[in-house]
Amino acid sequence: MVRELLFGNRTFGLLRGGLDAGADRMRVIAENIANVETPGYRAQRVAFESLLAQARDGGLDLARTHGAHLGGGASGSAPVPAPRRELTHAPVAPGAASNVDLERELVQMQKNEIQFQALSQVLADKYRGIRDAIRPSA
Repeated sequence: MVRELLFGNRTFGLLRGGLDAGADRMRVIAENIANVETPGYRAQRVAFESLLAQARDGGLDLARTHGAHLGGGASGSAPVPAPRRELTHAPVAPGAASNVDLERELVQMQKNEIQFQALSQVLADKYRGIRDAIRPSA
């Protein structure tokens, strides 16, 4: 029961998935920025929110890779998808070495940082609520 309370709740899975996506997104942004002058480099993006929406709407096929794994059920109980890296299809600007738009990457970095902090705060609040519920009152 405690394990289910701490780790099995759908909200915790969504928060963990969001934090995983944010961490991966930050790595991808850093790689894009580091390769802005690398000839032929193709910028990448992290797909998570669209995958999450597909999973919620039942648009993803879920396959069991082990007999003990849970299968996909109703959309409310579907597992949280893992973030996925994708190449962008933006054209390379004339005179540029890659299709990385430095300004866009910096904006995405700030947006990602704000989202990551917000998710971290929500998760901390959830655990704080659990801690307060099991702590004896004075």
